[in-house]
Amino acid sequence: MRKEIAKLLETGQEATARIRVKHIIREENMMAAQEIVELFCELVTIWLPIIEAQRECPLDLKESISSICFAAPRCADLPELQQVQMLFASKYGREFVSAATELMPDWC
Repeated sequence: MRKEIAKLLETGQEATARIRVKHIIREENMMAAQEIVELFCELVTIWLPIIEAQRECPLDLKESISSICFAAPRCADLPELQQVQMLFASKYGREFVSAATELMPDWC
């Protein structure tokens, strides 16, 4: 990609090169976000016995679970997240998921 962008710049196609750079940055940011969501999912998986045993969301997992709920509607390429979000909604209530999804102040 860098060579391709360099060629575009050499041939005076600066506008096209800028578009490509923006696309690359957006892709890298999406990959980083997906890695974070993956780590949150792994953490939830480890804590699953505790999640099943408690009625309320454990404070140690509130950020992870809220982040998964927030990411679910924004990651159409990961439909499993929407399923997990629905499970959290049935476990903790729609208000919990809504607060996480809408980034309500002082939520986490």
